[in-house]
Amino acid sequence: MYLRRVHLKHPVLVPNFVAISWQMIELKHVTIVRNRKRLFHDLSFQFADGEHWVIQGHNGAGKTLLMQLIAGAVHPVEGQVSYSFIQAEDWDSLYQQRLEKIHFIPTHWLQAFLSGHSGLFYQQRYYSIDDSMLPKVRDIFGDAISALEAFTFSPAFDISPLLDLPVTRLSNGQLKKVIILRQLIKNIPRVLLFDYPYDGLDVESRHDLNNFLDELAIRFGIQIIIADHGEVLPRVINRKLVLRNFKVAEAVIVTDIDPPPALPKAGDTHRYGEPVVEMQDLTVAYNGKKIISNLNWRINKGERWALTGKNGSGKTTLFSLIYADHPMAYSQRVFLFGKRRGSGESIWDIKKRINYFGPEQVHFLDPQLKSLSAKDFINARGHTNIAQLPDVINFFDARHYIDIPMKTLSSGQLQMVLLINMFLDDRELLLLDEPFQFVDPTNHEKVNRYLHHYLNKNTTLVMITHDEKDVAQWTQLRKHLTA
Repeated sequence: MYLRRVHLKHPVLVPNFVAISWQMIELKHVTIVRNRKRLFHDLSFQFADGEHWVIQGHNGAGKTLLMQLIAGAVHPVEGQVSYSFIQAEDWDSLYQQRLEKIHFIPTHWLQAFLSGHSGLFYQQRYYSIDDSMLPKVRDIFGDAISALEAFTFSPAFDISPLLDLPVTRLSNGQLKKVIILRQLIKNIPRVLLFDYPYDGLDVESRHDLNNFLDELAIRFGIQIIIADHGEVLPRVINRKLVLRNFKVAEAVIVTDIDPPPALPKAGDTHRYGEPVVEMQDLTVAYNGKKIISNLNWRINKGERWALTGKNGSGKTTLFSLIYADHPMAYSQRVFLFGKRRGSGESIWDIKKRINYFGPEQVHFLDPQLKSLSAKDFINARGHTNIAQLPDVINFFDARHYIDIPMKTLSSGQLQMVLLINMFLDDRELLLLDEPFQFVDPTNHEKVNRYLHHYLNKNTTLVMITHDEKDVAQWTQLRKHLTA
């Protein structure tokens, strides 16, 4: 086995801790059935002590389902899952020990938390200036907030400045730190399962998260298992499991990955035509803290923009000023389609001219729509270009999941359905906020190709992204925000 030495950027204080003993998670002839379809039929596999895994595969291959199986969130109809570090004589004891020793952080954790707060949704950060009624970060920890002070983590994971912020004000990177720490203060697990941990994170936040997961693995002896499509992983990851159609296609030892080649810089600014969006001396502040200060930005018809920057630097806030009914848009010099916001235009008239895609659409899909098949969901939207649906389905090779109920789709498949749904309308401005979350590399490339070749040349595009490869591939302009 290839072993790598791990160097932590920040020193840590190591408390007394129980010595690590041999452990193994074993799946024995496991079969899962969903919607009368057998998944993972007769699957046998082992996750041994000292092995830290990344699980990869195409959208719908079974990555999340496998992690749910390991965590005990789903149960096989045949076979069993056994744990050498759990000794239980009855079901209640097994359930309790599994909760304590295996922590599963799903990608839709935020939705589950906010569902307990009536009427609250993530995009509410755009609409409300008065945050007094919104849950704060410290509310997530509850009575365990005092236990948080007992941990001495690296400075990158110090969340003390966030405790009195509303949850909906957090960036993706900040939120994931909070979620991880909330899990850890309950108890230190033996296994940490993390579903799509990097989606929505900037380069620096990914680096911080990798260092933190390395720290957890070494300091506490936690086994790390990640489901993700990327190659920038914690140094402790030493195994890769590739799934294909709910079967193990590959299981290999991971060695060091060569760093990606240097990318070319974006091209020079080119003006296409009349302005679609213009912001003059824009300043946005919450509770006296400036998020954006004196920004001047003009987006012209037909331009392609990449909006980059650290988590929390204000990228999504800019989108909310353009598309969502952000109150601050009316006190600032924000112009859309040649008219200043608040000059008499209806917000709904503006929205008819804009296609917006954001992360909350996956997390907060109307539960009543989830029972529909993906095709019925799209057909019910009343698209102007609905006749193109068969061609778009073929382009994205979506035939094998387009007739499946939305509630049974994987996160990546659901993301693709929402993108396909959006591509069936031609509008003047297209806003994409992290469109590649949960999407496998094949679909990632197809979305880029579709945008590059089939997007109306007169459509103005602005994409929020942390992927420099995407920026270099097809954008001609970029706007970078600093925190």
